[in-house]
Amino acid sequence: MYTVEDLQKYDYFKGADVNFVLDSLTGVISRQYILDFARTLVSNKTPFTMCIMDLDNFKYVNDSYGHSAGDECLKTLGENLIKYVGNDGLVGRFGGDEFIIIYMKSVDYDVIHNFLANMYTQEGAVRKFIYVSNVRIFLTATVGCAAYPVNAETYDDLFMKMDKALYRGKSKGRNCYIIYVHEKHKDIVINERGTNSLLSKLEDVKRILDTSSKEMAIKQTVNYLFKVLHTANVFFINNKNVVISAKSNDEYYFGNNAHFIIEKMVGDRDVFSSSNPKDIKDKYPNTADYLDNNRVHAFVIAKVGSNFLALYENSVTRMWQDYDLVLIFFAADYLNRKLNS
Repeated sequence: MYTVEDLQKYDYFKGADVNFVLDSLTGVISRQYILDFARTLVSNKTPFTMCIMDLDNFKYVNDSYGHSAGDECLKTLGENLIKYVGNDGLVGRFGGDEFIIIYMKSVDYDVIHNFLANMYTQEGAVRKFIYVSNVRIFLTATVGCAAYPVNAETYDDLFMKMDKALYRGKSKGRNCYIIYVHEKHKDIVINERGTNSLLSKLEDVKRILDTSSKEMAIKQTVNYLFKVLHTANVFFINNKNVVISAKSNDEYYFGNNAHFIIEKMVGDRDVFSSSNPKDIKDKYPNTADYLDNNRVHAFVIAKVGSNFLALYENSVTRMWQDYDLVLIFFAADYLNRKLNS
């Protein structure tokens, strides 16, 4: 929790009453004051980097362990962020499970990169286990950031570019940080999020499969999921271990036991997902070792009758969202109907 001494290092907070300035739950700066602080920095032409952090799958924490555990999680994260940022800036709560970090030390890309990379460690603030209500929770987050005046000349433009970076991180699978770079991110359009966005994807799958031939249905499905979910690869494997992949124009053979191993792992479930192959190590040690050796950090497998759709990620530890799993389940189910029509 911030103290009067912590805040009075900054002219903006001199004389301020901490009872009004701080968020009552987390002890970080409240939304109104952290955003106005950022606006003041821009007005005074003070260089700084602004980051927005969104916790991954936080709804799962509340639904599984209760809102009191969720509150404890937010409080612990607030304390960890205050400790990590230290004298290099300030932390605020944007709302719900989102936080703002004002990083005063630098606007240089490499310095910001190192700051964020170290934050995603056991010694940092996220991508680590925390203990709340006698429960161990692995906490991950997605961060987007932009620097003033490097990326923007006004507060509104800075916020928009920070939000674009966050959106890019979410579209990559979360559990990552994105630093705004004009050449890479200038054309990002932040689509409407939530039910309508998911609905449009479900309608896309239905339209693609309704208008495709049986021969092309599999290839078009894996290509579409590869495009919209931004995974390392998507492939279909049949009960003869023949693979159709989004990253290959040709079918290929995947080894004698691949389908059998996948079938055992999925069991009676329609969709099986993991954000860490170590989750299956006790039950399927050889499979876990194979995935680890091939740098597979996260995967989803969905039944298509007696066949399977599989997606994997090897650049980040992807936190699969309900949005992802609903879309994959729907695509697998509709593809199965198409192939058996």
